[in-house]
Amino acid sequence: MTPLLNELPDRLGGMRRLRGWLPILALAAVFSYLLVLVGFPAATLLGSMFAGIAFGVGGTQLSVPKPIYTLAQGFAGVFIARSLTPSILVDVAAHWPMLIVMTVLTLFCAFFVGWVLNRWGGVPKMPAILGSLPGMSGAMVIIAHERGIDGRVVALMQYTRLASVIAAVSLMTHFLPNIGAGAAAETAVIGWSDWLSVLISGLIAASALVAARFRFLPAAAMLFPMIVGAVLEASGTFHIVLLDPVIALIFAVIGLEVGLKFTRASLSQLARMIPAILISCVALLVLGGLLALLLRLVMTVDPLTALLATAPGSTETVAIVAVAGHAEVSVVLAFQTVRMFVVVLFGPMIMEKLARLPIWRS
Repeated sequence: MTPLLNELPDRLGGMRRLRGWLPILALAAVFSYLLVLVGFPAATLLGSMFAGIAFGVGGTQLSVPKPIYTLAQGFAGVFIARSLTPSILVDVAAHWPMLIVMTVLTLFCAFFVGWVLNRWGGVPKMPAILGSLPGMSGAMVIIAHERGIDGRVVALMQYTRLASVIAAVSLMTHFLPNIGAGAAAETAVIGWSDWLSVLISGLIAASALVAARFRFLPAAAMLFPMIVGAVLEASGTFHIVLLDPVIALIFAVIGLEVGLKFTRASLSQLARMIPAILISCVALLVLGGLLALLLRLVMTVDPLTALLATAPGSTETVAIVAVAGHAEVSVVLAFQTVRMFVVVLFGPMIMEKLARLPIWRS
């Protein structure tokens, strides 16, 4: 009897959390359905993010469990791998000078926006530098906590920019439908007889739970399943099969993860910085658009592909929108992946070098 009584509070707490999730999921479903009617690609991603923001600001204490988010990243990697061919290596080899140039220019634009925030937006020096690094938002927040930097400011900058990028690229994809030259992965309902391929695809995605522990590979939870899936898909030995409901759940989990980061406590404590940070997000999107125009001048890519290649967002969300929007996924992923590795591997060193420059306001 005693063990059962001891387990009762945990079970009651689990039931309360489940009831707390129901209205969030219902609102996410409503937003997603409305966006599907309007014709937005990756509508579940955007609708779930809006629902997460609404409940996060509303004061909910819920957050996406880490194993579920890790698994969603794994499935996102497999989802992206369906559209990858060996052409991504050809793109990297053929355009490596432009990859490096665009990475440097994107970082320069991001740090310029961070400097403006520091000089005139009231954001302290170190959070302004770390918060301006594009991509890998979660990693930047972790680095901030490890180095004693105000992680609240870094998180607010990173997740506000991520949300604005998701909304902006989804909006652009909506107004530039089917303009990409790349072939999108099929999203039609598949036959239910091919369960073996579904199972193997799921196992590849589930490897993210182990790969997440790989410290040598940035964003390993997404990249490892993506690499394995791309190799199998490109070699012709195996064809990745994902059910449409699974794809919708991938989008929903990633959208909720981003949206629920906007908590009432963090926003109220940093309210004076919010207008400047929002303006900085718009400025960074405009600068990214100018870089996209520059990219189109030197490469024969469509506007959507150029925009997604230079978008200062996280790799998995931009790549998901690229697949859904029929952009050239190999080009987008080449630019996004190179920048992600530069930011994660050299971000702390770049941050320390920049912090020594006499241009920052104390």
